[in-house]
Amino acid sequence: MADEGGLRRSWLAVPLVALGGCVDAIGWLRLQELFVSFMSGTSTLLGLAVAEGRPDRAMALALTVALFVAGAVVGAALARLAGPWRAAVVLAVVAALLGCGWRLPSTGAAVMGLPPMAFAVVPAMGALNLALPGVGGITFVTGSLTRFADALVASLAGVGRHGAWLVQLAVWASLVIGAATGAWLEAHMGQDALAVPAFTTAMAALVALRRN
Repeated sequence: MADEGGLRRSWLAVPLVALGGCVDAIGWLRLQELFVSFMSGTSTLLGLAVAEGRPDRAMALALTVALFVAGAVVGAALARLAGPWRAAVVLAVVAALLGCGWRLPSTGAAVMGLPPMAFAVVPAMGALNLALPGVGGITFVTGSLTRFADALVASLAGVGRHGAWLVQLAVWASLVIGAATGAWLEAHMGQDALAVPAFTTAMAALVALRRN
């Protein structure tokens, strides 16, 4: 991002990207290979399900996208209403939804192919994308790789802002680290794995509240 404020917001987004990667890994492992934050992947899987003639799978994936969008809409509405308290309010809602997902079953009693846990975790990830102003797509990192390439070439040419490429690389790395952490938590904590990102998000909300 060109301006100092944008660069600062990008750095602030790095831990949130790690959070999204962590939750996505837990969701993938717990919810029968379902992305809960990476909607590009979910949309690709939806197309495959349609092409393969698997209506039940397609319905579950389409519902996942709808839940994500619903969470993003709620996050956007809260962000607009909260004003300067935007980050604290949105992160508090994300933490509450993740806490609900932690306590909800991840198997059985499926609604339109999705277990109860998904109805809390997927909207949480949609809302997470609206936590910071001017930072779109926290859970979508493909753009960070292209921005990294663009910023790196600009820097080498002597026309880019110093360090702009580094933050984009950090965003990508944080997703990988977050996903690895989520997989480790799932392997060692099982059903309680989601408690860690829920608690972490609650702490982030408190930090954002104090910053105001």
